Amino acid sequence: MKKPLLLILTILLLISGNAIAQVSVSGKIVDEKGEGVPFANISIKGTYDGTSSDDKGNFSFNTDSKGSVTIIATCIGYDSFKTKIIIADKPIIIKATLIEKSNELNTVVITAGSFEASDKKKSVILKPLDIVTTAGASGDIDGAIKTLPGAQTVGEAEGLFVRGGAASETKTIIDDMVVQNPYFSSVPDVPGRGRFSPFLFTGTVFSTGGYSALYGQALSSTLVLNTDDLAEETRSALGITMVGVNGGHTQRWKNTSLSIDGSYTNLKPFFAVNPQNSLRNWTQAPEGGSGSIILRQKTSATGIFKIYGSFSVNKLGITFPNLYDTLKTLARFSLQNQNLYINSSYREFLGHNWNFFAGTSYSNNVDKISFNQFNVSSSQQNTQGKFYFTKYLSSNSTFKVGAEVQNIIFGQDSSVYTWARNHSLNEVYGAGFAEFEIFITRKLAGRIGERSEYSKILNKYNNAPRASLAYKTGKKSQVSVAYGKFYETPQKDELFFSNHLTFENCTHYITNYQITDDYHTFRIEAYYKQYNDLVRILRSPTGIPNDTSKIYSENNSGDGYARGIDVFWRDKQTIKNVDYWISYTYLDTKRKYRYYPELLQPTFATPHTVSVVYKQAIPSVKMSVGFTYTFATGRPYYYFNNPPTYNGPDIKGTTINYNNLSINGSYLTSIKGNFTVVFLGVNNILGINNVYGYRFSPDASIRTPITPQSLRTIFIGMFVSIGTKVEDTPKNN
Repeated sequence: MKKPLLLILTILLLISGNAIAQVSVSGKIVDEKGEGVPFANISIKGTYDGTSSDDKGNFSFNTDSKGSVTIIATCIGYDSFKTKIIIADKPIIIKATLIEKSNELNTVVITAGSFEASDKKKSVILKPLDIVTTAGASGDIDGAIKTLPGAQTVGEAEGLFVRGGAASETKTIIDDMVVQNPYFSSVPDVPGRGRFSPFLFTGTVFSTGGYSALYGQALSSTLVLNTDDLAEETRSALGITMVGVNGGHTQRWKNTSLSIDGSYTNLKPFFAVNPQNSLRNWTQAPEGGSGSIILRQKTSATGIFKIYGSFSVNKLGITFPNLYDTLKTLARFSLQNQNLYINSSYREFLGHNWNFFAGTSYSNNVDKISFNQFNVSSSQQNTQGKFYFTKYLSSNSTFKVGAEVQNIIFGQDSSVYTWARNHSLNEVYGAGFAEFEIFITRKLAGRIGERSEYSKILNKYNNAPRASLAYKTGKKSQVSVAYGKFYETPQKDELFFSNHLTFENCTHYITNYQITDDYHTFRIEAYYKQYNDLVRILRSPTGIPNDTSKIYSENNSGDGYARGIDVFWRDKQTIKNVDYWISYTYLDTKRKYRYYPELLQPTFATPHTVSVVYKQAIPSVKMSVGFTYTFATGRPYYYFNNPPTYNGPDIKGTTINYNNLSINGSYLTSIKGNFTVVFLGVNNILGINNVYGYRFSPDASIRTPITPQSLRTIFIGMFVSIGTKVEDTPKNN
C-alpha cells in the first residue's frame, strides 16, 4: 500500500506546484457597519481560485488568471457581492461590502446546551490559543473544557464527565466523524491525555446537552472539533519540553498543503523533577512515539478534500500496594498500546444552494496489559462512513439530510478466564438523520431534527427527536430552549456478558438566557435529564469468579436523573490586557445502574464546582501570565456488600473538598529571527493533596485514598516556529 500512497501524494504535489507568475488578490469583507465578516467565501468566477475570510474579515489568495474577471463574495445571511476587476501583473486589493438580508435575522443563535468556539456564532467561548494558555490545562483540550460550566472535575480518569454523565456518555467528533479512542491508554487511577493538539482545529463546539441530530451514541455530550482548511503558509516547527521533543513541517502550494509531524515522549526526566505518589513506583516511565500526516487539497473554489492520519506506540509499567493481599505484596501493571487513526472528508458546493459532505474514518487501537499473573489483550477497530446534504433556504434557514454507518469490532483475549479467551463482538451501527434550522421571524429561530438508529448487536431500532427554539430579547440578549431524546448502545464490557440488552436512553430539557457582545459573555442555563433503561449488573450468589460459572447477570432496569444550573461570565475588556472567565455548576444527580443497589449519587459527580480563569498580557515585555483556580465539593464513594468476601453493611462516604490553583506564564522571543515561545506552568502550586475516592480490600478492612500521581507539577518547554518572525505575531498573545 505504501507505493500507491506515495505515488498519489507525488502526483498531488506536482499538480499543486504549478504556481507561475501568480498575482496576489487580498482585501477585507465587511458589513454595512464596516465590521469584518468572518468565514465569508470569496472567489474568481469560473476558476478554483479563492479562499475564506478570517475572523476579522481579511482574506488573501493567489491567482494566475489574467484580464477581466468577476469576483464573487458570499456568506450565509447576506446578499452576494459581485464586481469585475482587471488582473495584470500588480497585486489587487478589494473591499467587499455585504448587505444583510434582514437586519437582525442572523443575530439569533440557537445556543441551548452548546458552547461554540469557532467564531462563527456570537456565543464564542474558547479558541485554540485560549486552550493552550489556560493554566492547569497543560495544552490539553479537555483540560480547558473542564473550566466551563457543566463539566465535572475528575482527576483519576480521562474523559469529559458532563452534567451527571459518565465519560463514556461524551463522544469526540473530528470533521463530523466519531473518534473511538480520543485519549491515550492509561494506568488505573492515572488519567490519560488527549491525543490531539488544539492547533489542529479552527472550531470547537462543546455541547453539554441537546446537541444536533447529526450526531448520536452519546447520552450526555459531544465535543465537536473542526480541522483547519489549507495551511496559511510554509513553515517548520520544533518543540522541546520536559517530556520529550516534537517537530514538523508544513508545505503550502497554491491549492494544496501538506503537514508532517513527529514526536518522542519520555516522562522519566519529568518524574525526576516532579516527585511522584509514594504509593506508586514506575518500573517503566511512560515512553512512546507518534507521527501524523495531514493533506489538504482544494478541489475547486468551494470544495476541499482533507485526509488526516496518525499513529502512536506507547509503553509503561508501574507497581502499587496490592489490596487483594492486604498490602503485603505489590501489584504489577504494565501496558503496551498501539493506535492508528485515519480521517478523510470532502466538502463541495453543488450549486442551487446545495452543499455536500462525505467522510470516512478508520481506527485501530490495541492494548496489551499485564496485571500480576493476568495477561489481557484487547483491541477495537472502527470503520465509519457518513454523508449529508445541506440545502440553504431563504435567509439563514437550512435543511440537512444524511446517513452514516459504523462497523465496530471488539476483541479480547485473556490468559486466565476461559470466558474471556478469543472473545470478540461485531457491531454494525447505522443511522439516518434530518434537520431543519428555520428562522421564523427576525427574532425567532427554531431547529427541528430527527435521528433514527439501528444496532445489529442489539437487533433494535430507536427514534430520537430533537428540537430547539431561540428568541432574541434585545440587541445583545436572547433566550433558548431545547429538547432531545438520546440513545447509546451499552459498553463493550457489558455486551460481553449479555445478548439481550437494549439501548440506554436519556431525555434532555434545557433553557438558557445569554447576553453577548465582542468582549463579554453572560450565560445562565438550567437543565433536567431523565435516564432510562440503564444497564444494571447483578452478581451471582457466590460472587467468586472462576472459569466455569457465570458471575454476572445484566438487564436494563436502571434509571436516574440529573438536574442543575450552569452559570458563565467572561470579560475581555474591563481590565486592560486582561481576559478572565468564571464558571459555576450546580448538579443534583442520582442513578441506579451497574452495581448500585439503589438510586445513588455517582462517584464522579459533585454538587458544586467553581472555576476562575485569569490571563494577563504584558505587551511591553512580550509576556503573558495567568492562573486557574478550581473548587469542587466532595464526591461520594461506596463499597457494597459482596458475600462471601464481605458480609458487612454497605460503606458510604464523601471525600474532602477539591482545591487546585495552577499558574502559567509565557515569553515571546526569537532564535535567529524565528518566532519562539518559552513557557512555564505549575499545576496545583499549593501542593494540596486532593482525594478523588478510595479503593477497598475485598473484606473492606483496608482502604487507600485515590490521590494525584504528583501533588505539584512543574512543566517547562520551548516552541520555535521556523519561518515566522516575532513581528508577524500579535503583541497581545
